[in-house]
Amino acid sequence: MNTSSQTLRAQSSPVLLLAQLLADNPELPSVTYHIDYIVPGELQISVHNGLARFETWRVVLGLSDLEVRTFGQSTWVDVAGVVRDVKVRLTGHGTAAEVAAYVAGLSAVAA
Repeated sequence: MNTSSQTLRAQSSPVLLLAQLLADNPELPSVTYHIDYIVPGELQISVHNGLARFETWRVVLGLSDLEVRTFGQSTWVDVAGVVRDVKVRLTGHGTAAEVAAYVAGLSAVAA
């Protein structure tokens, strides 16, 4: 059995990206982040407490192509991409009304 994906070394790229983000942008809003050994090269970032915080992270990471997702009473905005050779998934949580207003605001800026 190959266990190389189950070592800390396999998670080094996402950890180094977080360290670089801290060095370059120490005033970014705090978030919840997750690096899983099942998908060791991916950094998952969840932003709670307002979609303005999500937008700040999205801009710094340079991610686009938002997807709005809903499951039951939960609504969130999801965007994925590659940042400095690291797969990143950024998720912003909010109410359905907050997410709708956020997306409408982005559409107005793009127009």
